[in-house]
Amino acid sequence: MKQLHLLSFFLIAISATCAQEASIDDFNLSGDAVKTGANCIRLTPDRIWSGGSAWHKQPIDLNGPFEMRLQVMLGCKDAAGADGIVFVFHPHARRTGYQGEGMGFAGLEPSLGIEIDTWLNEHLGDPYQDHIALLRDGSVHHGNSLAGPVRIPNIEDCREHPLTVRWSPGSQQLTIELDGKRVLSYRGDIVSKIFRGNSKVYWGVTAATGAYNNRQELCFEKLEFTKVEEAKPLELDGKKKEELLKGEVITLNNLQFESGSSTLLPTSKSELARLAEIMREYPALKLDIFGHTDNVGGAGANQKLSARRAQAVATYLNGLGIPDKRLSAKGFGEKYPIASNGTSTGRLKNRRVEFRLSKPIP
Repeated sequence: MKQLHLLSFFLIAISATCAQEASIDDFNLSGDAVKTGANCIRLTPDRIWSGGSAWHKQPIDLNGPFEMRLQVMLGCKDAAGADGIVFVFHPHARRTGYQGEGMGFAGLEPSLGIEIDTWLNEHLGDPYQDHIALLRDGSVHHGNSLAGPVRIPNIEDCREHPLTVRWSPGSQQLTIELDGKRVLSYRGDIVSKIFRGNSKVYWGVTAATGAYNNRQELCFEKLEFTKVEEAKPLELDGKKKEELLKGEVITLNNLQFESGSSTLLPTSKSELARLAEIMREYPALKLDIFGHTDNVGGAGANQKLSARRAQAVATYLNGLGIPDKRLSAKGFGEKYPIASNGTSTGRLKNRRVEFRLSKPIP
């Protein structure tokens, strides 16, 4: 992998952004990474078996969009240049994975990585040409890649090449452009499938050398990203967890849907991620999910809506790794109100999803 020599980088989010002038003080450096200028970092020196990383201290929220624009120069050392660079999203900062072919990314889990690789490792499924790939969970073997590897023209030419990375949470699409052309695209719920419902992640850049090497540096120009608000306490980190583990029926006020729909609002996902963690802690327990509505609209429509909402919760938990056989979703419509439907406050209470943990019958 012939290495990154100079990188100009900025991160842009379309809304709810935090903007600032880039400063090395905003980054945590690990391994062999050192400051080389006001906004520049050398990740690895030009020597074998080196590794370094630069992690921004401020996490980003993947529920918001971002755009990364870079000018990359992957060095002048062609035949003897190695090993690679990866742009990483990970729940923890200041982490560096394995060196060499791992490019400082291998072993980081859960994670999402954009690999720029110009070294041929046949046992990892690398193509002969320079390539870009979207990696997950610290694996650099392309049998596990989310997208790619995609062959690209030789970029070890001592020149800077524009690279753009865009994420749209609405369409759940990640796109990567090189030299003004789209080279990679991936569509999927990375918050659920990769980060188990946690949308707050750190981002950084890792690099490494192995038996071959290159000097790998980057310079940050501007940073704008979706600001991470202070997290609200989760209901399942308090009394409701105790009630749930006792077998009691609970409701979660943080669990909300779009009006008249079974589409979960983003605010619900952190609570469901915690619920999935609890179920992994107690693998012998099963979960009943009961959907309820108020009496506005027809009884038949309410029955269907409650069933769809209960199933939406089950589907989301299944996407977080909870097997279908441990989940039971049912809808009861307007049959079992817990408050008067004569007031807006009462109707709000009746529009709910209930949960109950139970042991399977022997």
